[in-house]
Amino acid sequence: MTSFHTIRRRELAGLLAALVVPTARAQQGYPNRPIRFVVITPAGGGADSVARTVGQRLGMALGQNVVVENRAGAGGNIASDYVAKSKPDGYTLLITANNHNMNPLIYADAGYQPERDFVPVVELSDGPSILVVPKNSPYKTLAQFVAAAKREPNTISYGSAGYGQPVHIAMELFMAAAKIQLVHVPYKGAAPALQDALGGQIPIVISSLVGALPHVTSGALYPLALTGATRWPTLPDVPTLAELGYPDATYSTWVGVMAPAGTDMAIVNKLNGVVATILADPEVRARVLALGATPGGAPQAAFAAKLQKDKMLDEQVVARTGMKVQ
Repeated sequence: MTSFHTIRRRELAGLLAALVVPTARAQQGYPNRPIRFVVITPAGGGADSVARTVGQRLGMALGQNVVVENRAGAGGNIASDYVAKSKPDGYTLLITANNHNMNPLIYADAGYQPERDFVPVVELSDGPSILVVPKNSPYKTLAQFVAAAKREPNTISYGSAGYGQPVHIAMELFMAAAKIQLVHVPYKGAAPALQDALGGQIPIVISSLVGALPHVTSGALYPLALTGATRWPTLPDVPTLAELGYPDATYSTWVGVMAPAGTDMAIVNKLNGVVATILADPEVRARVLALGATPGGAPQAAFAAKLQKDKMLDEQVVARTGMKVQ
């Protein structure tokens, strides 16, 4: 005779199987349609270029197209809010940068919260910013610039790609480390800031490396320092801020992939592993390095830990400066 408890155990086992089997099948069948990379920047920017480079190879590896969709605006909030509200099935992914942690701290309503609404998938790249001056600038070294800024606090302007952007955070860290006060002039992107530096309209600009590199290479702009932890291979004579006595100002811009919260970790880990393999390919590495960044590809847990440190640093900067977007 079959006992009541035996029947109940069978019913429970059947219920668990009904729940587990579809999930397992979904994981095994992923992806079975195109994947979207929703990018926080316009087409042609650094994050967009990395996304397209990796997306093309990812599509080949997974046997599905990866469509890059640019939803620029509000410092990245438009794209982030959109992906946060998307179905967590691995088919709509966010390509974002340091703005991911910063925006909820400086916007009254960014539309999302990083830890609540997203799960980190994989870091694509990590690159330094660079401080550049016009070729006829009186500042030939960072020490000369710092001395001038200390003599005349709040009189020297600097340009950046925009308020709250990674380069803005990098400069805030440098100003705190050097104990100087500069006037921030936020531009709508790196290109117009660099153009004003080329024309001598602004005395110093902090820019992504990829944006400034052609002007530095041609000699039109003079580099004072890099914000990264090490010197850049193609600029061996340009020192880092840490080398010049400002280790607390070390800062880099990362680009990474996020999935909506609730995405199955089997899918997250699959994407992480495939992208890591792509980024290890010599041709892809060369393309990313040409964009002024180092390829990523660390395990998902390492990327998540990096984001935690990044968030803590952003919180400290905002607490010290009172940064807010009006």
